[in-house]
Amino acid sequence: MSELKLKAEHPEKASEILFDALTMEKSRLQYSLELSRKRLAEFEKKYNVSSLDFLENWSAEDLEGQDMEYVKWAGEYRLASSLLQRIDILNGITHANT
Repeated sequence: MSELKLKAEHPEKASEILFDALTMEKSRLQYSLELSRKRLAEFEKKYNVSSLDFLENWSAEDLEGQDMEYVKWAGEYRLASSLLQRIDILNGITHANT
């Protein structure tokens, strides 16, 4: 694991501020992921197919709303994937006292 070092005039306070900011960002990302997963579940229920199967095997012509529905579902899946990746990265950050 790599280490990231920051310099600050008041390292204890800076560390506290950064920890709080990371905690808030993780909460925000988790909330956004929950909302995205709910929207994905609506698509999955409507078409009775998982989002992964949809992306791998379906095309816009397979959907009722066609192009726009396809774009919304695919975009929502990519958003959820991106949010999950960011959460995982933030969860991998630990505080190392120097």
